[in-house]
Amino acid sequence: MTEEYYLYTFESTHGAIATEKLLKTLGCTVMPVPRHISTSCGISVRVTVDKFDSSKETFLESTDLSPDEYHVYHITDDKSDKEQGFKFEQVQL
Repeated sequence: MTEEYYLYTFESTHGAIATEKLLKTLGCTVMPVPRHISTSCGISVRVTVDKFDSSKETFLESTDLSPDEYHVYHITDDKSDKEQGFKFEQVQL
């Protein structure tokens, strides 16, 4: 089974909490940053593929974070392949 989603990661916990509040109406979830992705803050905000465009619009219109305080990744996670199933690609907003 393969999961696909987008992940917002942050340099600070403040950024993660503020973004979760911004995107809450889109059904985002807070989760730990996967170990494959390096970041200063261990909290990320997960958004489904079908809600990504709306989340991007809301985030860019409403965030007070500068671009160096967050990163966004497109994630595909093939649970049947434990060694090479997790793939991520950074997305520019």
